[in-house]
Amino acid sequence: MNLRQDVRRNRAKIVQAATDVFRESGAAAPLDLVAQRAVVGRGTLYRHFPDRSALLAAVLEKRVETLEEYARTYQGEDLLERLIVEICWFQVDLPGLVPTIRALAEERQALDGVVQRTQRLLAVALERARHAGAVRPGTSLVDAFLVIAMLDGVITAQSSSPLPAPVERALELALRGLRPESRGDLPIPVPELRLGPGRTA
Repeated sequence: MNLRQDVRRNRAKIVQAATDVFRESGAAAPLDLVAQRAVVGRGTLYRHFPDRSALLAAVLEKRVETLEEYARTYQGEDLLERLIVEICWFQVDLPGLVPTIRALAEERQALDGVVQRTQRLLAVALERARHAGAVRPGTSLVDAFLVIAMLDGVITAQSSSPLPAPVERALELALRGLRPESRGDLPIPVPELRLGPGRTA
């Protein structure tokens, strides 16, 4: 039992260390930096994560787990918008994460699993929004992912350190495009799952 707890603890330490290192130095940062930050040996790191894509996918998976927990407790009809906002600012926090995984992964199973979980999460939120009249008629799950892809394009086009103002403007335009006219002037949700060193997600 203690051994299993040790394994789980080391894995969690590595994922948190990787999040911090990739935030500071980019997704191509040396994995030795991750091991040093986590205070584990290289062997321990590679036993948990055999390659960079597996580690990057674990960072993304941790974020999806946070979104799933948030969705379980949030009761508002604007859950879809709030999830898109959180995903957007996660992309700002770790720009280029998903493209790097795609470029590195010979087998995309780890990334595909995260994508499927995100699809299920957004599908539930979209259904809630449809029932509440919080999205335009005909809005689909493809539309939601298209919004996320467009926001990622805005983030990627800036630099390795995206500026908040253009991202906020792009987010406002994208979300207003999903809304019916009756909801067009409502405020854009602010992120609640704060990111960055010492923050909660």
